[in-house]
Amino acid sequence: MVAHALADRLATFITAPDENQLATLLGSVRETVLLQAQAREISAGDFACTVLAAWLGETASVIVHIGDGAAALSLDAEQHFSLPENGEYANQTWFLTSDDWREHLHISQFSGRATRLVMMTDGVQPFALNRRGDALFSPFIDPVLRYVQQVSEAEGSEALRATLDDPRTWAITGDDKTLLVALRHEA
Repeated sequence: MVAHALADRLATFITAPDENQLATLLGSVRETVLLQAQAREISAGDFACTVLAAWLGETASVIVHIGDGAAALSLDAEQHFSLPENGEYANQTWFLTSDDWREHLHISQFSGRATRLVMMTDGVQPFALNRRGDALFSPFIDPVLRYVQQVSEAEGSEALRATLDDPRTWAITGDDKTLLVALRHEA
């Protein structure tokens, strides 16, 4: 529900949305979630989710982030990161449904044409980020990027699914594993 609402609303922007527009957008999505919880007579916590979303335009990009997960955006030769926000404990994070969600909303705006975006849930971080957790782990991500650049989207998606579902990745972490790789192909 949250992913679809965010994607649909972000897609309406022709130019990069500013911080106020994004906070308003997320507040609206949050309100929808809270109303759904109320209508179903369940706790809003049952819909708890972190947020990691991106808007990519021709000359600007924006990453929106609440909680864990990570994103790496490539602009020309530069890498920019949106890193997870965890609390006092490694498994503590913040959610869109939290009362203090706005305090944990991080919006990163970039000028320039994005050529690559890598986004991941916290279950992918142990093998896709370096030990410090502040950069992509080249021995994992470089072969992934080379492969997905050479095959169709369907083949790349299937290969990523198989990699993330491999027993070796489950041995590293039992957490959810989602990895998005978006590449801009020049015409």
